Amino acid sequence: MVGNVAKITLAVSAVSLLVACGGSQPKKSSGSKGKVSYSKEVEVTVDAAREITVTKVAPYIKLPQLPAYEPKKLNEDARGIAVAYSVPYTCKLLGEVEGKDSSDGKIPPSFEDIREGATNDLRNHAAELVNEDSRILVKLTKEAMICEMRVNDGKYEEKDCTAWEKIPQNGKILSYRIHANVFECGTK
Repeated sequence: MVGNVAKITLAVSAVSLLVACGGSQPKKSSGSKGKVSYSKEVEVTVDAAREITVTKVAPYIKLPQLPAYEPKKLNEDARGIAVAYSVPYTCKLLGEVEGKDSSDGKIPPSFEDIREGATNDLRNHAAELVNEDSRILVKLTKEAMICEMRVNDGKYEEKDCTAWEKIPQNGKILSYRIHANVFECGTK
């Protein structure tokens, strides 16, 4: 929709440009207060406007397209692992695991997508600690997000952006880490 509006606007601008730059001589008329105005009568064809539109829309340099970001996949054996936000009292603490995901060389991800990838990685690592017949629960203990910010002169600076509500226009999410305690809560 926006692309069509831009093309229509560009086409109208192209027609205006053709009218303004036409080859006929302007007609001079004077108003009642001594002001002089010019007008031109030019025939504009649709093909000429289309040609200008296509020329303006086509990019001069093709920039390389970055691949799309995809969160880390959840392994089949980690699908039964639950994520808790409070300490389970009837479970046995097994240890701590870390999950992480990064967007190196990819289109910058959204907060939700990169957090999902880090959580999937966390659950995959937790599944490696126990048997398949154990009921596993992970309780999140710490989360951290690192962003890259463009500063003056085209330089970049990495910052901890865990507590930020919104990523600024000159920044992008680089990585996300989650730490969690792993609990065994009986058998399935």
